[in-house]
Amino acid sequence: MNFSEVFRLSGLLCRFSPDGKYLASCVQYRLVVRDANSLQILQLYTCLDQIQHVEWSADSLFILCAMYKRGLVQVWSLEQPEWHCKIDEGSAGLVASCWSPDGRHILNTTEFHLRITVWSLCTKSVSYIKYPKACQQGITFTRDGRYMALAERRDCKDYVSVFVCSDWQLLRHFDTDTQDLAGVEWAPNGCVLAVWDTCLEYKVLLYSLDGRLLSAFCAYEWSLGVKSVAWSPSSQFLAVGSYDGKVRILNHVTWKMITELGHPAAISNPKIVVYKEAQKSPKLGLGHLPFPPPRATSESKYEIASVPASLQTLKPLTDRANPKIGVGMLAFSPDSYFLATRNDNVPNAVWVWDMQKLRLFVVLEQLSPVRSFQWDPQQPRLAICTGGSKVYLWSPAGCASVQVPGEGDFPVLSLCWHCSGDSLALLSKDHFCLCFLETGEGVGPAVRQRDGHT
Repeated sequence: MNFSEVFRLSGLLCRFSPDGKYLASCVQYRLVVRDANSLQILQLYTCLDQIQHVEWSADSLFILCAMYKRGLVQVWSLEQPEWHCKIDEGSAGLVASCWSPDGRHILNTTEFHLRITVWSLCTKSVSYIKYPKACQQGITFTRDGRYMALAERRDCKDYVSVFVCSDWQLLRHFDTDTQDLAGVEWAPNGCVLAVWDTCLEYKVLLYSLDGRLLSAFCAYEWSLGVKSVAWSPSSQFLAVGSYDGKVRILNHVTWKMITELGHPAAISNPKIVVYKEAQKSPKLGLGHLPFPPPRATSESKYEIASVPASLQTLKPLTDRANPKIGVGMLAFSPDSYFLATRNDNVPNAVWVWDMQKLRLFVVLEQLSPVRSFQWDPQQPRLAICTGGSKVYLWSPAGCASVQVPGEGDFPVLSLCWHCSGDSLALLSKDHFCLCFLETGEGVGPAVRQRDGHT
């Protein structure tokens, strides 16, 4: 495992291109495009204000930079660096901007969600979509890029409109049986649309492409409901994370619940491996204490805890809004074999479930609360960060704690994988670096040799 030098960054804005050739990063109003392997600068673009959002087109030929404070979007071309495009929403303002799947249209959401403006880069034409709903996840595209589902709110009711992305014609429009729709997401195969309600009303609705209600799921009533939703890449499972600290798995045949995955504070099953991160303080002999004391870079390692093992829990403040309870993070591995979860009132632990046997496989407990985790796109390998200067890797072969080298602190706040799984971008508040893994490397000898921890 090797690390690149450290580069400057603003706002955690660092993205690999979909084809894996480029890496875009933002430093205030500058957009830097590098070669993803050599990290040589290929293009340097200057925007009109500080960049708040950056996104690649699906074909990796264009890159969008949004400046929400100014109501501006600038688009740059990698093939023709002298070509550029500026979209000014003017007094309507701008709160969100994204690409359409064809990479030739841009969807801008105006302030107060009054409308979505669809701008064509090819014909310079403009289309408008009214009544978009302000919610967690109001727009979703099918994986093949043919259809877009949009959550709408009009006349105090929730609706979903399905558009054809090639010409933005309305295909279907139907109302949803929700009090206050919170999100929509297509299954990866594009056949089913999941719609879920506000956390005050436990309801998950599944619709076909033509707007027929296939199933409605409610686990319980009179308590906080759905907190997170994730489809498995195979489209066979829909995982629903709830405020009661459980994940319900729905199957794609009957859309009924097939199992309920709980997150207890104590692990008593001897078949479950519990890895606990432990600090390894450097040993200093008497008479060898340096002054001033050096910067603390205590190493850590994973130890296998004896079962029964208890996990560190957080007592939520139930009289405050958005209490830290329930399953707030869910992610399936690319082969759909594993599901990683975090229960927000057990913030230091990541739970990995075996989806073939529908049982708990492994628990990893960190010394600090887990900020983010992400699966390698090519194999079941999970990267975890906690806001410290380490990155953690888990695979079925084992796990490792890896110190990010370099002078000064490098708190890893977020991370993103290259599409090949050969490298990983580690992001801190003001900097980023790349971590290169050997091709086909599991969390095994190469990682252990690098840092000595397993």
